[in-house]
Amino acid sequence: MNFLKNAYKLFLVLCLIILGLNAGKALAIEDVPDGFWAHNAIVDCINRGYFKLDSSGRFYPDGSIQRGAFLSALLKVLESEDAVTGAKAYFKDMNTNSPYVKDVATAQYMGFVFGYPDKTFKPTDAISHSEATSVIANISKASMGDKSILEQFSDSGEIPVWALDSYAKAVAGNMYINHPDPSKFTPNSKMTKAEAAVLFAKMASDFDTLKLKYSKAEDEVLLSEETLNIYNKAPRNAVKIYNTKKIIEAGNVIIAHPVSDINTKTLKRGEYVVFEAPTDLYTEEGTLLYNAGAKFRARVHRTKNRLWTNKQNKALFIFDYAKYPHNTEKEMAAVSYTTNKGHVIFVTDANSKKKYKESSKKLSKGDFLLKYVDKLIPVVQTKINSDQNIYLLLTGDLIIPNRENL
Repeated sequence: MNFLKNAYKLFLVLCLIILGLNAGKALAIEDVPDGFWAHNAIVDCINRGYFKLDSSGRFYPDGSIQRGAFLSALLKVLESEDAVTGAKAYFKDMNTNSPYVKDVATAQYMGFVFGYPDKTFKPTDAISHSEATSVIANISKASMGDKSILEQFSDSGEIPVWALDSYAKAVAGNMYINHPDPSKFTPNSKMTKAEAAVLFAKMASDFDTLKLKYSKAEDEVLLSEETLNIYNKAPRNAVKIYNTKKIIEAGNVIIAHPVSDINTKTLKRGEYVVFEAPTDLYTEEGTLLYNAGAKFRARVHRTKNRLWTNKQNKALFIFDYAKYPHNTEKEMAAVSYTTNKGHVIFVTDANSKKKYKESSKKLSKGDFLLKYVDKLIPVVQTKINSDQNIYLLLTGDLIIPNRENL
């Protein structure tokens, strides 16, 4: 009997020794030595399942990371890779057989990727520092930072105009990476896998800097599908009301006016103009979507001059940011709603008879995104007064979080 007890004790001791050896054994990565600058972050990300080694145990830390692979890892960081079922990626270069289609569709549905202006996503292209920073800024809890925070970096002037706010927000929330020179962003270079690992490890260890974890599908309840009828010939009028948010779907039209008079002869490419909602916005069924005073920021994407007078006549506005009265912030995608001649449709004449034909057929969101958006001519006339309302056509879903869920 004593022999059996002693044998059992010896067995337990051997088990503890073996477990201890295995626990102390570090993950061996063929091309990431112990002294590598991102070693700990890479090991952490692999242990968490964000990345995998190849069959030879290599990570390729200095290689670039594809846009789709970046999203795939990010969704794992957010614990949201299975948060959405049945979502579709509305990009011209993606179908059910495209690489990373599920991850791209999930990220698009959740509202933190928008793709390129030509409605492509290019999932197998290498992601740049600016593109990665823009995505991270979309999920950060940090408020829109003062862009002066970027002046401490010597190459801040190289940041693309469309990414300036994202960088300011990322720096304010310490959600950025700049190696090996901490004084530079290198915003237009490609992000390496090692840099992505450091960024993801930082996010995973400090989840409080991000928005609340994205709810699993079963936690987010669709309460109703309602109608918006601001303009009776808008391509779409669907609005979805959830317990956590409201979504004005792409193809809807909303109203806004500039906060001050606009004269496009004085505008320059890259400048911003702010519009605001003149009244509270309700669905036909009576649900409040947002209050008067909601702000919509437009970037001057291009200017057009009249050749025969050499004077600027028109400017192309791309709306990219919304701020609601309770300081809720969301990216948006919209253009000023125009005729096929390029003239703004103002509220006063939107429903009057026009010489051009405009279909009143309602489209599915997929048809709108894939077929309609490319035909838009989003330009405005030379002057828009602050008391003149114009229509904005949403080219992406406008997401309005419920105040109680902020």
